[in-house]
Amino acid sequence: MEIRFVRPEEEAQLARNIQTAFPSKTPESLLNNMGSELVKPDEGRYLGCFDDDGTLIGSTLLMDFQMNVRGKLMKMGGTAYVSTSFLHKKEHIARNMIRVGIGVFAKTGTPVGALHPFNPAFYGKMGFGYCNESVMYSPKPQYIRSYGDKSGLAYARPGDEEEILEFYRNYARKTHGATIHPYMDRHRIFDMPYVVVCRRNGRITGYLTFEFVEVDHYTDMYHDLAVREIVCEDMETMKQFLTFFASQIDQIDRVRIYTHEDNFHMLFTNPDSGENRAFDGAIQEVGRKNMGYMFRIFDVKEYFRQQSHCERPAEREFTLELQVDDNFVEENSGSLYLHVKNNSVKLTDGPRADVVLRTNIADLSSFVMGAIPLSAFLWTGRMTCSDRSYEQDIQNALGWSRKPKNYTYF
Repeated sequence: MEIRFVRPEEEAQLARNIQTAFPSKTPESLLNNMGSELVKPDEGRYLGCFDDDGTLIGSTLLMDFQMNVRGKLMKMGGTAYVSTSFLHKKEHIARNMIRVGIGVFAKTGTPVGALHPFNPAFYGKMGFGYCNESVMYSPKPQYIRSYGDKSGLAYARPGDEEEILEFYRNYARKTHGATIHPYMDRHRIFDMPYVVVCRRNGRITGYLTFEFVEVDHYTDMYHDLAVREIVCEDMETMKQFLTFFASQIDQIDRVRIYTHEDNFHMLFTNPDSGENRAFDGAIQEVGRKNMGYMFRIFDVKEYFRQQSHCERPAEREFTLELQVDDNFVEENSGSLYLHVKNNSVKLTDGPRADVVLRTNIADLSSFVMGAIPLSAFLWTGRMTCSDRSYEQDIQNALGWSRKPKNYTYF
């Protein structure tokens, strides 16, 4: 068995492998672009697993992102389209490819990575932790608050593309958990059927993407309007978008809005999802939570070399012994020592420490991204702390109080 990057002459094998693994989910654009990607990668590099006869029996796409982690842009390795031949299931091919892929990213100075899981338990065993979430709300248009003005809205024109992309990049640079990818960002936004921008005082202040989704009615006049992405810099822009949604009462059944904002339902007069899912017979469902990407620290020491700041200043100076259990990347396992003072977190020599925190790599990854606070890990016993009086100090030094937000699917 050999794991290496796929060569251009192996395109047909690669396409078959991905199509059989994702029979209803493989985009035509991915297949059409595959040949050029194997020569000059824009989207990512295809890693392949080959048997002793040189036949491709597994593949995955390794992608180079920038990610906003705790307010700082870092190199992030995205893993996508993990595919195993139907004839070679349960032979640990995916596990071996992901381990090799982590090594590839680590060698290029990429300390963190993410993927979208088909099975969270499967990737949890490989050290990926829960990360960002979103909620799909689906109110009827008449129950969306209207503010009477949508004069700044227009469909995006071809000449607007670069300005919209730069608007998104500025948003990502300021938003914890967001990612930047030159190829993916353009296609994520502009491959959607409709892109709407809001301009105020001559400049873009927000955009959204949407498509129509058929619903089960006895007439073809009704669809749902699915809003896949909505990014704006202020509430005045959001109000124009909401007014646009609220005006669609004649041909739109429901507006499906995917958002990271937990309190978005405050912008509706009735947030009922229409699914008739009620707890105890009367308490209506108002939104459906969706899981986003899972996140992993590839190289713990390199992560803390780059993430050397606290979210809040330390109330006292202390040294933390961080005991990490990583059964997938052995180099991460063991103790490292972090000296916390004022606004800084620095790797230091042991073995003396004021407090010890023990964790596995997946939970540590979720913790530092702010997906789950330290208090929850200690409450469940998934992490242990030698002195609970340091709990808030460790949270302020290593954690993040804002949950990660990201629109990019890969």
